[in-house]
Amino acid sequence: MEVKNILQYLKNPKLFSLFSIVTILSFSLGVLITYLFITPLKLVPDQFEILSMQYPYLSKRILQEHVNDYLINFLLLRRELHKAIKPYQSDFAMYFEYLPTGSSININEKVEFSAASLIKVPIVMAYYHYKERTGITSDPTVVIEAEHIDDGDGELWKKGPGTKINLGEAVKLVLIESDNTAAIVIARNIPHQDFEAVYEGLDVDLYEEGNEVIITAKQYSSILKALYFSSVLSKESSNYILSLLATKTPRDKITLGVPSKIKIANKTGILAEALYQDCGIIYVPKRPYLLCLISRSDEKGATRRMKEISAIIYDYVSGANTSQPTRNE
Repeated sequence: MEVKNILQYLKNPKLFSLFSIVTILSFSLGVLITYLFITPLKLVPDQFEILSMQYPYLSKRILQEHVNDYLINFLLLRRELHKAIKPYQSDFAMYFEYLPTGSSININEKVEFSAASLIKVPIVMAYYHYKERTGITSDPTVVIEAEHIDDGDGELWKKGPGTKINLGEAVKLVLIESDNTAAIVIARNIPHQDFEAVYEGLDVDLYEEGNEVIITAKQYSSILKALYFSSVLSKESSNYILSLLATKTPRDKITLGVPSKIKIANKTGILAEALYQDCGIIYVPKRPYLLCLISRSDEKGATRRMKEISAIIYDYVSGANTSQPTRNE
């Protein structure tokens, strides 16, 4: 349109008004399309990325759908595991679950063992349930009593009765160093109703034999899954507990069969140097899985068995994706 025609167009009020309305409507339509279709495409990945960074140890399923690889066929893995475990008979039990789909392999599932130190994780869960239920935001400081002292695992007992300890620090001692005294201190400062709430949320039938809690490998997996899916505690509490379980060093048992670059949140247990347990979540990118192994043997035998089984599973799960680290890395 020539300049002269434009000037004549602008001098005509009716034409100018129509032009203005069309222009405004076109602009508004463009803004609406951008908001409805383009903006969400940009915001969703960003929001998911933020949540993934905020809760790195939780299931990506509860943050956003369809972010994992859905492996289906575990028949070959099942055969290989049965062959590897057969020589150990009832002195070894395992439970494997591919977390994106729930596919599982359970060997010697009826064999029951003492939970030993594995029971310390539900104690910590009960403490955080108590904090969430009461709205307490800071960790209280308590006094260690004589009845709390246990000279088994950990070093806290050496400080003796009368020592003050913050329960937040006690949690770290329990999950990282498996400190017995710290676990007792926490347990004695939590109302019974919070333990009941946690065990009810786990939906696991546990019973005591003497002073020991009896459990199977599959039953214990429910405890870790409750944290992974944040089904009992808040996302913040669940993620924090798993993050502490992932800080333990040196690598041992299950972790020896997995590359050092792979994050693992696990808890080990020992009973009378004759029963060894290791249960954890192995965070293979997009293919996380849960593994619980229990061996009735000496420590050398347990370490060898668990490393072998852990390596078999890692190689199978990660094998379909060549971008995954190898066990030599």
